[in-house]
Order: sequence, then structure tokens, then C-alpha cells
Amino acid sequence: MHAWCELDSPDVVMLDISPPAAARIAGDRMPARVRRAYLRYRHGPGAFKVDFAVEGGVPWTHEGARSAGTVHLGGGVEEMAAAEQDVAAGRMPERPFVLIGQQYLADATRSAGDIHPLYAYAHVPAGFTGDATEAITPRIEQYAPGFRDRMLATHVRSTTELSRHNDNYVGGDIVTGANDPWQLVFRPRLALDPYATGVPGVHLCSAATPPGAGAHGMCGYNAAQHALARLQGPPSKIDRRRITAAGQRLAPPWPPRRGL
Repeated sequence: MHAWCELDSPDVVMLDISPPAAARIAGDRMPARVRRAYLRYRHGPGAFKVDFAVEGGVPWTHEGARSAGTVHLGGGVEEMAAAEQDVAAGRMPERPFVLIGQQYLADATRSAGDIHPLYAYAHVPAGFTGDATEAITPRIEQYAPGFRDRMLATHVRSTTELSRHNDNYVGGDIVTGANDPWQLVFRPRLALDPYATGVPGVHLCSAATPPGAGAHGMCGYNAAQHALARLQGPPSKIDRRRITAAGQRLAPPWPPRRGL
């Protein structure tokens, strides 16, 4: 969806998009204060993704990593902090934080004989235009000597390609918004109902809403509960207090109207 005219007067609209995109689509239909808040919404750092085809799996030196579905490569606390500070400042770190996914360990159908799929993504500056493959590969090699010799093929997705794949990934930001202290608690804006856009029947349900990215499905679930509650009737003053700013209410805050 890119324009309001694409809607056909539905009772409820669930927008799985970023707040700035919602503001652009709704236009003047959205209250000015909400629109301003949405347009101020801050996006976070980007991700650079590489898919590998690896023969014989990854030769991790740590035994536990050989059976793990995901492996986080960050080094010590100081090393991780330095890498993330570089990313936040718009600099590509020499040793970025890298997350590895080796789901073939739980699903053998992903592999072709002894050739296994592996994905890795690194934290990079928002909109990073370089190639982080040669930062990611040595990072894996550091903990799995001989990994490079097992690589058969790679497929790269830059921050630009991630954005093209999903409009919510602005600048390669795969969590749909910076996780700074303010937005971690009050996303996408400070409001009793963080899913409401101020436009009747229109709700935001993307990872820009509580509880944020990583809690798969819960943003949409919570938004749906709030949308259903609004359809079923106005709350009393007491019930209204139950709709928390943190968006933790998982059930309609008042009894449903009969026949709905």
C-alpha cells in the first residue's frame, strides 16, 4: 500500500509499515500532533546480510556453537561496545557484531548432501553502501578456523537491497526503529494506545509498536486486540486506564457487545 486511495472504506485498517510511511499515506486525515510524532520517528543502524553455501558445516572451535541454531559473534564487552559506537557514529567497524543462523541443524531439508546453508548479518551504519562481506568472513574465521576454505558460494544483501525487499527496513534497519531508551519504551510515540494513529479505524501494527522487533507476532496481536476493543464500544473511564502506554494489554479492556 502506497496511497490512501488504495483503501476501499474498510471498518479497520492495520498498517504494517513504518510511522513516517503511515504519516505520508494518511496525510491530512491524521491529527497534526500524531503526524509530527510519526515524522520524527528515528530509524536505527542497518544490517548487511550474507548467505553462504558451506561444505561440511562451520568448524567452530567452541563445541556448543556446532549445535546452536544461532551464534552471536561480538567478542568481549568492550569490543562490542566499540563496534556499536562506530556504527552509531556512521563508521563501519573493523570487527562488527555478527549474528549467524545455521537452521539446517534443525531442518535437514535445507541442506543438499554435505552442503549447508548459512546466513550471517552484521550491524553496519544506516544506509551503508560498501561491501561488508570481507568484514563478516574474517569474523567467522576468527572463531571457526578453516571456514573460508569451506565456502562454496555467497549471496549478498546490502542495506539498499534490504530496504528494497521491505520498505520498513529504512537504511537497512531491520528492527523498524532505533532502540534508544525513549523509543524502546514509547514507540512509536507517547500515547495511551500506541497502536492508534488518530485516524478512526486505522491502526499501526508493525515492529515500530510495542513490544518491538524480535517478539514475533506480538505487535500485530496487541494491535488487533486494541482495534477489536474500539470496534466493540467505548470504554468507561476506569477501563480506559487499563490500556497502558506500554501496550501490554492483551485482551479487550471492556466486555464485547453482544452480536459482535
